[in-house]
Amino acid sequence: MTADGVSRAMRRHRLSHICLLILSAPFAFAGFHTHYFYWTVTNDETSDFPFYTMTRRLDDVTLFWFDSDNEVIERRVPWFKSPHATLLDTSINFYSQQRFRQNLLYNISYDLNDTESYHVLQGLQGCTLYDNGTVQAVLSYRHDGKPFMSLNVETATWTAETPEAERYAEDGNSDTLRSRQNWLNICIAHIPDLLSLGNSTFSRKELSVIKVTWIPLDNGGVRLYCRAYGHYPKDIYIMWYKNGEQISEEILERLTLPYPDLTYLTSLSLNVTSTADGVYTCKVSHSSMTANYTQDLRISGDFVNLSNTSSNPLIGAVIAICLAVILIAVLIAFGSVVFMRR
Repeated sequence: MTADGVSRAMRRHRLSHICLLILSAPFAFAGFHTHYFYWTVTNDETSDFPFYTMTRRLDDVTLFWFDSDNEVIERRVPWFKSPHATLLDTSINFYSQQRFRQNLLYNISYDLNDTESYHVLQGLQGCTLYDNGTVQAVLSYRHDGKPFMSLNVETATWTAETPEAERYAEDGNSDTLRSRQNWLNICIAHIPDLLSLGNSTFSRKELSVIKVTWIPLDNGGVRLYCRAYGHYPKDIYIMWYKNGEQISEEILERLTLPYPDLTYLTSLSLNVTSTADGVYTCKVSHSSMTANYTQDLRISGDFVNLSNTSSNPLIGAVIAICLAVILIAVLIAFGSVVFMRR
């Protein structure tokens, strides 16, 4: 891997890890919470980016950031704290993990007889706790972007994904079974504690602004967009329908991006040829909405018409606010007249 390749990998690691949740049942949401650690180490210490980074995330919120430039934990939310250790103690512990993973990457490169090239080792560790009590856990390593080894949670045994990983999987399986199972129990136990600390962050609901637009394409067709701006929680249902039939996900492009204010932009788009006449409907549902959103686009030949038969909860909210303001103004004026007469 070249130095530019490592830099690009580090840039990608700098970005938030975006998980796209596609819901199969219309207007239904599955309740769950995630708790994950992400780390990346490279043997390129000349890059402008840290050669080691580590983050901890609860759901879609980054709790802290640790890297080789500062070697001190940076809290990303003010309410995050550990009841068992100070930030300094935890920083010292993470520094030890940094050195261990540096050595691990060097040993892997030595086994590959390639210590001169640039390499990247990444790890993902954590769990997802669903409202029905089921748990999904992950503990895996990737080397230069390819699977290296992973832990089978059911058997608590390491599995090598490549021949070079067999020795490291055997070393991991030499530990006691209890030590391999403890991390899962700790991962799950931390979720309710962290949720209680960040209750004001995770319990809020932000209503999004929804827009349906289209742009012409060079081949004579159009590209349809359905976007939801500024929603929280991240889970949102957006789907396109043609003449009442749901369009397959295979021809849709779905994108979710985080905003700095801990809200999200979700976009769902598709290309439509000029001969694909019909009524295209965007449907949106979110936990912050009191009613589902629908918007029709009628395509006929080279014409695209935005139907007026949309149902947008934001419009109802705006109307309600306007009526409330008018009512308050009338009451104030009436009260002033009565007071002046008296």
